[in-house]
Amino acid sequence: MFAVRRQAAPAFFALQARRFLNLHEYQSKALLGKFGLNVQKGAVAANATEARQVAERLKTEGAKDLILKSQILAGGRGKGTLSSGLKGGVKICATPDEVEGFAKQMVGYKLITHQTGPEGQNVNKVLVHEGVDIVKELYLAIVLDRKYGGPVLIASKEGGMDIEEVAEKNPDAIHLFPVDIVNGMDKSTGLKVADALGFTSEAQKNEVAAQVEKLYKLFCDTDAVQVEINPFALTDTGDVYCVDAKINFDDNAAFRQRELFDQEDEDTKDPREAAAEKHALNYIGLDGNIGCLVNGAGLAMATMDIIQLHGGTPANFLDVGGSANKDQVAEAFRILQGDPQVKAILVNIFGGIMKCDTIASGILAAAQAVELKLPLVVRLNGTNVDLGRKILAESDVKCQVIDDLDEAAKAAVATLS
Repeated sequence: MFAVRRQAAPAFFALQARRFLNLHEYQSKALLGKFGLNVQKGAVAANATEARQVAERLKTEGAKDLILKSQILAGGRGKGTLSSGLKGGVKICATPDEVEGFAKQMVGYKLITHQTGPEGQNVNKVLVHEGVDIVKELYLAIVLDRKYGGPVLIASKEGGMDIEEVAEKNPDAIHLFPVDIVNGMDKSTGLKVADALGFTSEAQKNEVAAQVEKLYKLFCDTDAVQVEINPFALTDTGDVYCVDAKINFDDNAAFRQRELFDQEDEDTKDPREAAAEKHALNYIGLDGNIGCLVNGAGLAMATMDIIQLHGGTPANFLDVGGSANKDQVAEAFRILQGDPQVKAILVNIFGGIMKCDTIASGILAAAQAVELKLPLVVRLNGTNVDLGRKILAESDVKCQVIDDLDEAAKAAVATLS
């Protein structure tokens, strides 16, 4: 067992889900069921009528309570607010009538939670499933953690709340079990997890260990980077259930996980990131107003830092990579100019494999295609730098070409004043 240090939350809690495929809860639960994990009976519905039909079927199968959940890719649904005025995106219902009534106020509306921001997310589907009488809410997860060089099982008796909050306020409540990626996980690790979660009877410990082993098989077989069960619940019948689930997958495994990646909800993707993905560009939207176009992740991070240092705020991370062509560069400009937050653009290219004349040609192509109107500062260095500067100097594109990165960042910030 490994203790969590008090001075900081573990690195895996900073995992940026936006860089990986996310599934909705109903999709994650279907996957859990496929791997033999315990999940509640239920089904997804695209409208209130379908939700009622699912509720009626569950009632005939003996369900006491009915749980209705808005399906969005964000946490805090239960405490969120619908644009219809409904308070709470998760409802416990007694009858199919209640399910139908609440579903009418969920589907087609936006749900705003502490994780969505004020713009919220569209609720296009709801999940209806049977309720279970929970006597204890626990936490169970598997993540990839660089510190340990592989998967780490995380277990805590304090489930049903944000694990980040637990890590901050009571880190000793979190137990970590690194798994040897070569040898894999055996039952003994599952039993240690059961002990950490407070199970004492042999039957329950064996059941928990079996569930943990199945969860690890899912993690490996699907190329997951995070599987979070919160809560992992103990019911009044002594059974354990995966009541809520969040699973993220490695985008690099898309070629061998086509069935999973085909389930991605395109409606929830940032349109800028979707456009970048189609053109093999690495893009993450931020909250600033200076658009960045850089080659290389390290240089992109440094560029954002220098903008911040000189009083500006970066609007994005955009790495065109080392082998982009002028069409990709032009698309990068389309994405930047299409972002209403962006008020200026800073291009920072160190030409190695990526040649400076290719970037310059891409800038010209972008200027012609999208009628570039934003202030533009360009810093070029490296392979074919003189040719790149010559292309820009002889063009009609209005831009400042500056050799020094510090000065280029200052110039980009100055255009906003």
